[in-house]
Amino acid sequence: MPFDKPQRTTRRRSSAGPVPPRRPAVSHHDRGHLTRQGPRPTFLALKDHGKVYVADMPYLSDGQLTHISKEAEEVLASLERRISELESNHSIAQAERDTLIKACTKRDVTHRFLRAIRDEQEHRRNNPAVRSAANESLPRTFLEIARHRLPGATFDSLLQEALTACEQHREEPESTPANQKPTPVKVVSLTNPASSLPVVVSPDPEPGEAASG
Repeated sequence: MPFDKPQRTTRRRSSAGPVPPRRPAVSHHDRGHLTRQGPRPTFLALKDHGKVYVADMPYLSDGQLTHISKEAEEVLASLERRISELESNHSIAQAERDTLIKACTKRDVTHRFLRAIRDEQEHRRNNPAVRSAANESLPRTFLEIARHRLPGATFDSLLQEALTACEQHREEPESTPANQKPTPVKVVSLTNPASSLPVVVSPDPEPGEAASG
């Protein structure tokens, strides 16, 4: 076959084996999302608090958990009514069917959200570290609650700041202010004047009297 003639483009035969899949071009930003596997973080969009994630519940106060739980219960009740209305409609359109699916999905998420709130509240009531610290002292109890409630970096930073302040206080010399008068020292007599014997002091004798004596 002469080489000056144009060569035909050959096609891959099916007997040569499977063709490897062509992966689409992925940017650096999208590659980070593709490498993450697992379920999406559970959150609930509320009227007063916005998006509240289950992972952030340990950092909320008891009052915030109670308010969020009440608001989530209202969302659940509204979803139940909406789902009941859609299911009662026998001639449901495609758009309403999609709405029903979304409402059911959000209802399941709300159930998981409320269950996470109850678990967090139960854990706070029965935390063994807090119960043990409560039997010891108030500062130890406060320390354990702060350890559970604050993020790790925030807790470590505040604890280091407190330790530094205590060390500086110990190294400072104790000085008395200039305008402060020294405390008078009380002197207590060890003898009883009523029981002591009288002491008589006589004048010195004359030289002549001392010689004759």
